[in-house]
Amino acid sequence: MNKREEERQVIFESLKTALLELMDKETFDKITISKLVVRAGIARSTFYRYFSDKVDLIRFLIQQDLIKFDQQYHPKTIKERFQKKYIQEVWRYLLKDKDAIVAIDKAGLSYIYLEEINKHLLKRYPYRMTIDEKINLFGLAGAQYNIIFNLFVKRYK
Repeated sequence: MNKREEERQVIFESLKTALLELMDKETFDKITISKLVVRAGIARSTFYRYFSDKVDLIRFLIQQDLIKFDQQYHPKTIKERFQKKYIQEVWRYLLKDKDAIVAIDKAGLSYIYLEEINKHLLKRYPYRMTIDEKINLFGLAGAQYNIIFNLFVKRYK
């Protein structure tokens, strides 16, 4: 990783940490960009270089998490993603970042997670899918969403 990429990663990690700390203390709609950048220790212009608003930051953080998960557990087919072993890996992976998942739910932003899972899975299988494959893909996204927000969050709230 080059120096510029390392700096970007530090910025993103600082923003994530700051956002989670603020979300623990106040509602998402009360968090301003000013509060966020002060807490993260970055310039306001740095935030806007990468993100248009707080929701854009949330989407980015979810996307990054999904990419990291797939780098670690990379099933080749949609069918493999339905296997018990894979679902258990989803659960174990979620435990690593449970505070972020709970914060997203608490903020009423879980729908963003579902949207990002859908986008992520569509990118993972960029070929022209049949209707059956799309049904399976969106069924998988819905299953993962339910595991995360109707089972995982309820357990760790």
